[in-house]
Amino acid sequence: MTVATQSSVLPLSEKYPGTATAEGGSSYWWRTSGQDLSRMLQEAGYPDEAKRQFLNYFRDTICPQLGGKPDNTSLRTAVGWDGSPFEYSFEFKESTKTAGVRFVVDLTQLRPGDKTFPLTTDTTEMVIKSLAERTPLFDDNWHRALAQWFVYSNASETEQKALVATAGYQTNIIMGFDINAKILDLAPGYLPVMAKSYFPPCFVAAAKGFTRWQALSLGIRQIPDIGEHPNILLALKLIEDYVGAKPELASGARGLSTDFVKAGKARLKIYMRYLGDNFDEVWDYYTLGGRIPDLESDKEMFRDLMKLSSDSTYVGQTGELAQADQRRRALLKTKPTAVYFSLSPDKPYPIPKVYFYPARAAPNDLIIARGLDAFLTKYKWHDGGKSVEERVQTVFTHRKLEDKPGIFTFIGLGRKEDSTKKGLSLQVYMTPELYETPRF
Repeated sequence: MTVATQSSVLPLSEKYPGTATAEGGSSYWWRTSGQDLSRMLQEAGYPDEAKRQFLNYFRDTICPQLGGKPDNTSLRTAVGWDGSPFEYSFEFKESTKTAGVRFVVDLTQLRPGDKTFPLTTDTTEMVIKSLAERTPLFDDNWHRALAQWFVYSNASETEQKALVATAGYQTNIIMGFDINAKILDLAPGYLPVMAKSYFPPCFVAAAKGFTRWQALSLGIRQIPDIGEHPNILLALKLIEDYVGAKPELASGARGLSTDFVKAGKARLKIYMRYLGDNFDEVWDYYTLGGRIPDLESDKEMFRDLMKLSSDSTYVGQTGELAQADQRRRALLKTKPTAVYFSLSPDKPYPIPKVYFYPARAAPNDLIIARGLDAFLTKYKWHDGGKSVEERVQTVFTHRKLEDKPGIFTFIGLGRKEDSTKKGLSLQVYMTPELYETPRF
């Protein structure tokens, strides 16, 4: 493995190197999401070297794969509610006062789209190739096994177009990045990220006549060496049994992800949607009907967090909305609660997390931020430093938080996935609204 040497990162206010203007293409993503992520890393207190290494990589490798600036011809991605390709998150942990920064990006060729082979993954593969060269302990065996099942980039032109027409979008793969400064302590000069890939079940379900849930479950079972990891299969069986007893949940299957590390270290993560709003049902899903141990002590904390996405919390606070904001509100109201299960080789049961969507009920982002701050203060997670409100106001400069909802998306709460650690983690997801508000 070789380590690429990159130039020091440019001030974010400067134009993208080598372009005549800073209005489109790679420079657009550098000036928008590049700025957002730079400010997030600053707000989370990342060391300068970690920021430099990551931002150089983002500028030089990710931005060039994103195509042009969004306009009215841009195809929607499978990530942001408005169609934009990014979603970021701050992660807060019960056991530590420092925040982490993560993001996902849909690198599908959409600006412009490939009209002949709409399921091409060339742009995503360019980024994966760079990760193989720049991240320590990189291994893509499980990624490749899942891609062989879920991805139809090698299908005929006719089949690709038919699958896109059925699914309603073109995304084969979404990439996730956990920016981790500790990597530089162990492997100086390498990229301080832990990467993962996400696969939607829709294409294989349409091609083979499966339900989306069957596509996810069978996708795990078809991994060639999965039998060498019996705990993953035991954990999967718990979910299969629960969904089998509640078949209405099968249609909520959303995706499957894995880490770019070797089998035995990699996790498999199942993402499901829950279309109701009953807390007891959400809790039953989270615990798989009591099959996952040691969760009962967290119940009231989850109940408090769910209130942020309840209409009853905001009675009388919405007020009159402009027509464009009415459309935004109608779209956000369709976003369901989500449940996630992480399957690891060292536990015979999944590690769950619930994702609530407060923007479907809250009148604006400022109220959501203050609700999160009240939650963190109540449960003594806040260390007296900057609040969520202050951090997010600093990161997003394109509008005021009190204007409307839409920056905050999912708020996820659940047990840590590291089996050596106890406690909960809270992930605060945000989207930059780059299709709704292009900025430049």
